[in-house]
Amino acid sequence: MIEVGNIITLENNEEYLVLDQITYNNVKYIYSVRTIDNDNLTDEYLIFEVIKDNDGEFIKAIDDKKLYDELIQQFKESVSNKILFDDYETAE
Repeated sequence: MIEVGNIITLENNEEYLVLDQITYNNVKYIYSVRTIDNDNLTDEYLIFEVIKDNDGEFIKAIDDKKLYDELIQQFKESVSNKILFDDYETAE
């Protein structure tokens, strides 16, 4: 199962840390950053669509610029809402 905080490995053996997930137009997407050796973050960020089938979940990188731009806005709102209402409210 793909969850925030998990590292996913692509077929080409590149690894990505899942930073956030949203559902947009009834489709699940994840925002991720590439990692090296599970510890070092790079400046390579990608958005993936999560696709479910009988074999489980797999991901597909978003390559449609218009959709990518829409999703970036959705992820910005998601993070903003988490900062304002969820994560930091109980941190005091």
